[in-house]
Amino acid sequence: MDAKTTAYACPRCTVGRCAPQRTTFADVYQGQLLCIPNTRAYICDICHFVEFEQELLDALWHELYDEAAMDEMPPVAPHKRGSSYSDGSG
Repeated sequence: MDAKTTAYACPRCTVGRCAPQRTTFADVYQGQLLCIPNTRAYICDICHFVEFEQELLDALWHELYDEAAMDEMPPVAPHKRGSSYSDGSG
C-alpha cells in the first residue's frame, strides 16, 4: 500500500473512501492477544473497513511466524489406523 498516499474507494462497501489514519492492530498469536497501538492503516469512512500497510504485515509475519517455524517442534505422529480399517484387499 505504499503507493496509496491518498484516499481510495473502499473495496468492501464500494461507497466509502479509505484514508490513512492511526488505529490499533489486534490479533491472536499462540492464544495471546497481540495489540500494537498507533498503527498506520487505511480506514473506510462509511463501513469502517481497515486495511493495514503491507510493510507492517510483512514485518509481523517475519518476526512472529518465521521464528515460530524455526523453533524445534515435536514431529507429528503418523496416523495409526484402528484394527477395523480395511485396506480393500479383503
